[in-house]
Amino acid sequence: MENPHTKFLLFLGILMWLRQADAINCYSCSLEGKCNDPFKSSGVSTSPCSGPCYKSKASNANAQAVIRGCETIIQTEDKCTDVQVNGITAKVCWCNENLCNYALPVGSSIIIMTALIAIYIALHERE
Repeated sequence: MENPHTKFLLFLGILMWLRQADAINCYSCSLEGKCNDPFKSSGVSTSPCSGPCYKSKASNANAQAVIRGCETIIQTEDKCTDVQVNGITAKVCWCNENLCNYALPVGSSIIIMTALIAIYIALHERE
């Protein structure tokens, strides 16, 4: 007689394999000049992602800060939203295709909030 746990573990393994097969690659950079717009992908790392790619951009009169990466939330539609943190507005966009965070129209998870805090700090350090 077969162990029911073996079937369950096999089923989970297949699901994980199928989910990984759906992974996309995202550009991944933060707060260094090569991440800013206009974006040049040369030398920018990419990473596999099981969720959507994202791009977050904030700017003021003196500087801009852009972060691109891989999100852990499940976001099935491409969309952008404005987020305000301490008087700085950032546009965060998500997309679901390979390397799609190249040039999103600049337009919530812990990763996004961390990115916004990093952008806020970077903008205030440059003033």
